[in-house]
Amino acid sequence: METAQLRYNWTDADIYEAFMGRWSEYLAGPFLARADLAPGARVLDLACGTGVLSKALAEAGAQVVGVDASEGYLEGARLRRPHPHVSYEQGDARHLRFDDNAFDAAVSTLALDVIPEVEQVVAEMKRVTRPGGVVASAVTQFFGGMPAFDLVYNTGAVLESAAARMRSARAGRTQFWPGGQAALWRKLGLAEVTEIPVVVDCEYRSFQDYWVTFTDGPGSVTAMLMGLSSGARAAIEQHVRAGYLVGLPDGPRSFPMIFRVVRGLVPA
Repeated sequence: METAQLRYNWTDADIYEAFMGRWSEYLAGPFLARADLAPGARVLDLACGTGVLSKALAEAGAQVVGVDASEGYLEGARLRRPHPHVSYEQGDARHLRFDDNAFDAAVSTLALDVIPEVEQVVAEMKRVTRPGGVVASAVTQFFGGMPAFDLVYNTGAVLESAAARMRSARAGRTQFWPGGQAALWRKLGLAEVTEIPVVVDCEYRSFQDYWVTFTDGPGSVTAMLMGLSSGARAAIEQHVRAGYLVGLPDGPRSFPMIFRVVRGLVPA
């Protein structure tokens, strides 16, 4: 097996835009509609990435602080999505620098699933939000909610044990099954908790546009694929291509993705 030589990691803003940014754009509107934040609210956007949600919040009238651990992502946010009502800063989601009750709301999208200490992070979101304020998140539904990923994982699992192990590990994260985030919100003492599914059509221009997000992306699937021999990777690509094309000419494809939006209030 070849040693994995990843070209990118969780620092390259351009790669993030191709891998995850397109989903952030689609998700921002439905998420804000369900987060139901008061106009003019002071909002923390935790793990803000390249600023998609931060800018959408500001355009809706919020005063926003976008925090991310990656300075590369923050540079991309400042370049792509500046706004007079948004400030971007580097920070550790597990140990926020802000005082208690500093914000009217703390939100995060497409991030909690890649932070191991998820309970600690949500506790910090609650701490920095004032009584009566909103804590909300949206994360992809890991079991049954990610068909764009499942095509790669399910195909790879038939051919390579590494892919099968990763599929089981990912799907087994019940915290991101239906009701999983809501259970965490309640465990941490948040009130009036709701969790609902939001379906977003995630679109790719071609098979190459689709496949490159897995071979050049920042996530664990890239590490797995690029850690395989070139022959094993080519075999997976061949079968995934057949699944993408389904006997039709190459071109655009749309994958419905399920995101779970959870919202709760800090008790007064």
